[in-house]
Amino acid sequence: MPSARRPSLRAHLKPRHKLWLNWDGAFLMGPRYLRFLDAVDRTGTIRAAGREVGWSYRTCLNRIREMERVLGAKVLATSRGGPSGGGSAKLTVEARRLVKLFAHWRREALRLSDVAFRRVLRR
Repeated sequence: MPSARRPSLRAHLKPRHKLWLNWDGAFLMGPRYLRFLDAVDRTGTIRAAGREVGWSYRTCLNRIREMERVLGAKVLATSRGGPSGGGSAKLTVEARRLVKLFAHWRREALRLSDVAFRRVLRR
């Protein structure tokens, strides 16, 4: 009787990661927060950024408040109103630094993990 063919590990396995930042032991941000803050930076509004990540406006406000509470600093600079209603938002200097740091660390961690995974698969 022929032996069953073993599936190739390379064809089926793919590493997955959950990376986030803590501030003094408290959750600060993960990948969706990064996407949200990046979207605020691009769109200039909390509402549009929330739509991009699938969060309600209320969820966005709650997440921003929690980040600000943990950091002890503002994450967004906002202004209200205007002729067409609504408001605008932009990242504070502190938030911009965090976004840049987290994005860079995440890219590097994923790259190094992929290298290590390929190395282990060769064994």
